[in-house]
Amino acid sequence: MTLVECEKICKRNCSCIAYTNSNISGTGSGCLLWYGDLVDIRTVPQNGDTLYIRVPHSEIESTGNIKRSGVGRRRIQVIVPVAFVVLITLVSICLFYRFNKKKQQQVRPGNESKSENRSGDEDFELPLFGLSVILEATNNFSLNNKLGEGGFGPVYKGVLEDEKEIAVKRLAKTSTQGLHEFKNEVISISRLQHRNLCKNF
Repeated sequence: MTLVECEKICKRNCSCIAYTNSNISGTGSGCLLWYGDLVDIRTVPQNGDTLYIRVPHSEIESTGNIKRSGVGRRRIQVIVPVAFVVLITLVSICLFYRFNKKKQQQVRPGNESKSENRSGDEDFELPLFGLSVILEATNNFSLNNKLGEGGFGPVYKGVLEDEKEIAVKRLAKTSTQGLHEFKNEVISISRLQHRNLCKNF
């Protein structure tokens, strides 16, 4: 008897719950049918028979739902960590660019806010001049008006429109000191009182 014939016999009987093609003689000539509970079933590593179990259609659907929900869980287990990593990466990139933008704004001269133009403990303000006024006063930083050179760069003599003489210290591009140190030097010079220095009023 073949396996197909054995399956037909089992399907004709409603109480048949399992069948197999018996391999007693090595050719698979017999058919074994089960009509009660399956008892004493073992897995044989070699030369075993395959047991075919009849299952109601409703159980097959619930098994399919379990498999589908397992696939859904696997998708969630993959999607959530990937989304988390992408979110962390985007936040890190945004913070990096924001930090660099702030850092560049602090380094560039001319981008200072009014609060940076005076120190917290200062009770006076330094006069501010536009670049066009300074260029006109120093004749575009002419070498003829150069008085000397300091740690931050060259110092030029200038004459304002009201005939007031000024000294202009130009921050050199090659200077290793920053804008904060430059401002400190200007403030220090404005506070100096010496017999060879005089304030212009």
